[in-house]
Amino acid sequence: MKTGLPFAFVPPEMRQAVASRLRLVRAPHARTLLASGAASQDVYCLTAGAARIVLHSQSGQEVSVRDLGTGEVFGELAALDGGPRSASVVANGPVEMAVMVRADFLLCMEASPAAALWLARRLAAEVRRLTERVFELSALNTAARLHCELLRLARGIAPGTVLAPAPTHEELANRIGTHREAVTRELRRLAALGAIATAPRKLTFLDLTKLQAAASAPAG
Repeated sequence: MKTGLPFAFVPPEMRQAVASRLRLVRAPHARTLLASGAASQDVYCLTAGAARIVLHSQSGQEVSVRDLGTGEVFGELAALDGGPRSASVVANGPVEMAVMVRADFLLCMEASPAAALWLARRLAAEVRRLTERVFELSALNTAARLHCELLRLARGIAPGTVLAPAPTHEELANRIGTHREAVTRELRRLAALGAIATAPRKLTFLDLTKLQAAASAPAG
C-alpha cells in the first residue's frame, strides 16, 4: 500500500504479512461504511478523511455517537465477539480506508502483548467516554449537555482558533439528544456572553473560562 501500514498495533514481525492482505477502500461523502446489524467482521482504519458513528431509532432519529478522524480504527467490537455491527459508520466527506480481515486482527491481539494492551486501553477509554455521556444524558439539562460537548470540541484548541468545518446545529443536537432549535438558542446565548462566535460551519472559542463557567453553573 502506498500509505504504508496504518494499523499501529501490528507487531513489527507481522507487518509485511498483514500489509500484503489489507484492502484499500475509497468511499464518497455520506456513504454508509458499516451498517448497524450487519454480519461483517472486518476491522477498518481511516487513512484519509473523517467519519462518524451513528445509531438510528425506530422513528428514524439519528443519534451521533462519536466522530472518527484519520488514523482511527473502527469495527473492532464485531471482530472481537463475532456479533453483528453495533452501530453504523457514515463518511463525513470522501474517505479512504484500509481493511483488515478478522483473522489477522485476532492474530495480532493473540501474538503481541503490546497489541493486546493497545486494545485494552482503547476499550477502557471508550468505557470512560460512554460513562460520561450516560451521566450527561441522565443528569444534565440541554444547555449543560451542550456546554460539555463544546468543551470536548475545545480540547487542545487555543482560544481564538476557528474550528472549521464545525458540526452543524443539527449534528450537535444529535450528539446530545435534543433538537436543533434548542442548540441554536443556547449557541446564541453563549455568543452574547462572549464565550464563542459562530458562522456557517465555523465555531470560534473566544473565552474558555466563560464557557467553563457556563458548564459549571447549576442546571436549571
